[in-house]
Amino acid sequence: MARFLLHLLLLVSSLFFHFTTSADAGTRAHDFSAVLYFGDSTLDTGNNGYIPTVVRGNHPPYGRDFPGSVATGRLSNGLLVPDLLCSELGIKQLSPPFMHPNISDDDIRTGVNFASAGSGFDNATSVLLNTIPISRQSEMFEEYLVRLKRVAGEEDAKRIVSDALFLVSAGTNDLVLNYYDLPSATRAAMTIDEYQDFLLQTLHKFLEHSYDLGGRRFIVAGLPPIGCLPFQMTLSVVHSVVRTCVDEQNSDAQHYNSKLKQLLRKTQQSLPGSKFVYLDLYGFLMEVLNNAAKYGFQETKRGCCGTGLLEVGPLCNQLNPVCSDASRFVFYDSIHPSQRFYELITDNIVEDIIPHLRRRV
Repeated sequence: MARFLLHLLLLVSSLFFHFTTSADAGTRAHDFSAVLYFGDSTLDTGNNGYIPTVVRGNHPPYGRDFPGSVATGRLSNGLLVPDLLCSELGIKQLSPPFMHPNISDDDIRTGVNFASAGSGFDNATSVLLNTIPISRQSEMFEEYLVRLKRVAGEEDAKRIVSDALFLVSAGTNDLVLNYYDLPSATRAAMTIDEYQDFLLQTLHKFLEHSYDLGGRRFIVAGLPPIGCLPFQMTLSVVHSVVRTCVDEQNSDAQHYNSKLKQLLRKTQQSLPGSKFVYLDLYGFLMEVLNNAAKYGFQETKRGCCGTGLLEVGPLCNQLNPVCSDASRFVFYDSIHPSQRFYELITDNIVEDIIPHLRRRV
């Protein structure tokens, strides 16, 4: 973790060295000074490759369709939302943040990624697999800000953060790993309703703290239809001969999302100048699953890697055959979407979400 932080601070130092010469012009051109990502594997572009955890995508066949066919740590066949969104917004994607690339004077706008695959809002979820929980990601953001202020100065650092876009996506691992699939004290101690409230309270604290640190514009993703993940459907076959979505888990996700939307409304009302927009992963994924052909997909119930039923992380490896065309699969492994799905959700973010976050001229 110390090496992780060292490289992060080096990046910040280099990245914002020239900020004061062109920050204002850049902000007017693109509206966002930066994009900051917090969450799990849907956003992690390689951070877990620098910590001791089995939750990694830095081995084939992950990255098969990534430029150069390189396994970078992304748990998919290619690009993720951070890569695609930064490209759409004209913001340089420098992630993982500890990779210290050469940066030109004009490359002052960046996507900084704190996400960690296998993490969640509940610290206990990350303890299971030794990943970076949201609470630690928030601390890393604070450490980033300390260095940023030293490099860019107090006022410019404040402007960078206030003009940044925060994207938060987590919670699925909390339910899958720490409630549904593995024996845990959580399930014995809390009802699903109580556990959801606990997760949302943790999220609320994170959002308020990010606001106190200068953040103003946030996209917060809801839960997907967890019961339709191939891995979850496979586990449910124990109770049913038909491999279908797990209705109870989907219902739980919908209930959580309803609470989340209400939380975001109340949080925005209580924090002057803030803007929180809900990203409906549940509705979008269900639309794709129910109308697969419309979006060019042929397979919705299994992943491209191996059998597509259970392979994920270390189980999705070079010993497994892969499908010939991952773009025809909604999922690349038994949990994570293919690049094609990420392209679709990024289009949705750019077209339907970003307009609600732009500054009024």
